[in-house]
Amino acid sequence: QPLLSHGPSLHSHTHIHLSLSLSLSLSLSHTHSHTHTMLLALKPFACLSLFCLSLIVFLLTPHDKRSNIPSQQYTIHSHYHPYNLQQEQIIIQQRTSSNAPTSCKGSRIYIHKLPPEFNTDLLQKCGYGITSWLNFCAHIAHHGLGEPLHTHEELSLSQDKVSTKSANDTNFMKFLDKQSPTRIRKMLLGDISPPSLRRHRSEWHRTDSYMLEVIFHSRLLHYPCLTDDPNMADAFFLPYYAGLDALKYLYGEHKSNPKVAQHGSNLVSWLQQDAIAKEAWRKHRGQDHFLVMGRTPWDFGNLGSAQWGTGILQIPEYANMTLLLVEKQLWMPNQYAIPYPTSFHPNSPSSLHAWINRVQNERRSTLFAFAGSIRPALMRGGIRDMLIDQCLSSKDCKLLDCKELKCSHNPEPIMRTFLLSQFCLQPRGDTPTRRSLFDAIIAGCIPVIFHNDTAYTQYEWLLPKEASKWSVYIDEEEIRKGTLVEETLLKYTEESVSQIREVLIGMIPKVVYNAGYSSSNEGEADAFDVSVRETLKLISHKKRKLTSFRKL
Repeated sequence: QPLLSHGPSLHSHTHIHLSLSLSLSLSLSHTHSHTHTMLLALKPFACLSLFCLSLIVFLLTPHDKRSNIPSQQYTIHSHYHPYNLQQEQIIIQQRTSSNAPTSCKGSRIYIHKLPPEFNTDLLQKCGYGITSWLNFCAHIAHHGLGEPLHTHEELSLSQDKVSTKSANDTNFMKFLDKQSPTRIRKMLLGDISPPSLRRHRSEWHRTDSYMLEVIFHSRLLHYPCLTDDPNMADAFFLPYYAGLDALKYLYGEHKSNPKVAQHGSNLVSWLQQDAIAKEAWRKHRGQDHFLVMGRTPWDFGNLGSAQWGTGILQIPEYANMTLLLVEKQLWMPNQYAIPYPTSFHPNSPSSLHAWINRVQNERRSTLFAFAGSIRPALMRGGIRDMLIDQCLSSKDCKLLDCKELKCSHNPEPIMRTFLLSQFCLQPRGDTPTRRSLFDAIIAGCIPVIFHNDTAYTQYEWLLPKEASKWSVYIDEEEIRKGTLVEETLLKYTEESVSQIREVLIGMIPKVVYNAGYSSSNEGEADAFDVSVRETLKLISHKKRKLTSFRKL
């Protein structure tokens, strides 16, 4: 009776049924106790009655009283797909916006949530999807750093024999060729796991210098001062892979008539249509927006009579933004040059300083070196052929023919050559700047520069103002007049060379893109940190200037 006394009134008929059943059973037991057969016959009836009663009570009990287990609650984290770059962006912004450090004042960045056609869709087309002859899947692996060299043995810089091709490179490409586009996308983006990028066993990668957009975006997703509130943002980042998108205009379906679908116009349309983006742009006319473009301005150049270039830089809206490129047009005040990605991406402060220690203690047996190749069609008026002739004529010069070795995706021959050399020649390439300049810096090989636009007028955020403290300058005209590089370099004393190299080595942390550790907590600022810091300063200045103008 106590068990059922708290039950609802609609169960009252079951109480009566139970009482009658029990009374009848007891009465029969006392009255006919001498009849053992009758008692045995009634016991099953009583048990059946109790079972029926229990079943009725259970069925009539409200559902919410049957169990105290709460129903499963699903959030965005429950549906998080580790391979979706945009989804990760949302999660990280939600996390950081509420936990941003107080030091974020003036440094909060909002990453616009662009449709995938502007970034991840381009990555998914890496296997001949943008142009019929280009497969760059290996280069976008590991957040744009490229295929890692997994052990130090693979980068056998101390050995006499230089390996020009790794078996891993061939095997990796064969593996990619067998994968579906979806599988490739998962593989390439899947090892980004908040709150920090996965660290690789090796700090050396087969990095393609044109992957700057992917590298920068991946790093920015882990920037400590992200915000998901555009009203709180001090700057806005557009994760548009303009350099990858340019491929179809330079080499693909739009090459013959780029005006049909002008490069970059889709982004402008999106900025005008998306509600958040439209309002964010309106406040400062896009002056607080910035974009990373992973190619030189030559590829983004004039449209119309020009024989090359996509014309994106001619769109007025892009002139309002701060553009970060590996090379800038000196006459464009909104363009800023940041370092080419090299193959060295330290995964911790200790790995960075271990490399610096090696560079400092390396025995350099060669006076000067040149890594490159002759490309007559693109080198009109250049001095490469003259420098190559001088190097071949000298017993104290090492020439690395990158046409044969394909140096750009194999750091071993370049690093070994530069580590063993006192000076590294840096003539202009297809354009004034070269990735090789930064290869030389991280190897402690003093750059010999022949044109101001190769470095001095480009990387103002990174390079010491006094060029002679970290490099040697010989004007191109002097080479054309017959000046011998070797004679010029032999004039430098051992002491002066040591002083220059000391400054050069001190520049290493700022010109590399590390593999994702937070330099603000663990070590010196790298190229990414410096670029973000200086961009925020620029944007702050632009906003103050615009505000002052409006008050007039």
